Amino acid sequence: MGTKLIMKKIKKTIGVLGGMGAAASANFYQKLVEIAQKDYGAIEDDDFPAIWIYNLPIQGFDETGFVDPEFVKSQLVESVKKLESIGSDFIVIPCNTVHHFIAEMRNAINIPIISIIETAVKFANDSGYKKVGLLNSESTKNLKLYETACIEHAIATLTATDSEQSEINNVILNVIGGKQGEKDAVALQKIVDRYKNDGAESVVLGCTELPLAFSQENCDLPVLNTITLLAKAALQHAYTK
Repeated sequence: MGTKLIMKKIKKTIGVLGGMGAAASANFYQKLVEIAQKDYGAIEDDDFPAIWIYNLPIQGFDETGFVDPEFVKSQLVESVKKLESIGSDFIVIPCNTVHHFIAEMRNAINIPIISIIETAVKFANDSGYKKVGLLNSESTKNLKLYETACIEHAIATLTATDSEQSEINNVILNVIGGKQGEKDAVALQKIVDRYKNDGAESVVLGCTELPLAFSQENCDLPVLNTITLLAKAALQHAYTK
């Protein structure tokens, strides 16, 4: 009982900037619930942290890139300000590509933003991986968000060819539309097989739609599910003084 009372006193409020896309955000919330139950013994309603979820219907952005970068940035900045104003203690964003603007978002508010990319790359480094294969959206790939973060930890990266990227884009669109199936997992596994042959020690699901189409069950390389890693980081922060 004492442990539970302490846990209830120290929970922080999580602000989730979601909607990019909506299915990925729903999956992220489900992971928060599951991990709170498993790792923190959450049972009663007040065992869970308070969570604000803002499902932003963002404009000027799709899986291939930013149509209007300044407009995208302005929407993101206003959204993190909104999450701060309604009482979030920190913010997480279950979308990789928009972390291109994380500096601008962090500078606009006075609460922390936990980066999904920083979290995933730190986990890869802590796990001792020296070469990882990246499954990203086209936009994240073109912006080299993971490659840049991995360089700081001396982690080599393998990326999709143009034809492989087209396959990944199709999988992402299927997930967004709720049409993913076995053929999507097979398409991604073919890419992972090449990564393995080229020396990859793990594969990073660097798009938050991909965990809904591909999992460790589909793969004989360790799969770094960035949705799960971000959820774990968020809850660790929420349950810590």
